[in-house]
Amino acid sequence: MSALQNQVVQSLEGLSDESLEFILDMIQRFVKPAENQLMETGTQKKGRKLGILKGEFLIADGYDLDACKF
Repeated sequence: MSALQNQVVQSLEGLSDESLEFILDMIQRFVKPAENQLMETGTQKKGRKLGILKGEFLIADGYDLDACKF
């Protein structure tokens, strides 16, 4: 176990069961999903592009290209 993990374990010693349940619930709700999301983000394919680049102008999806004057 790392020094940080030991420090966390020591800080939990002596807490009531109710406090430990609360901390565990917070970890399961917020920390674990965030870690999973970070791992999934690295394996996902690139998302849809926001727009196209023509010349020096960025044209967003849904923009009327006919109305655009270059």
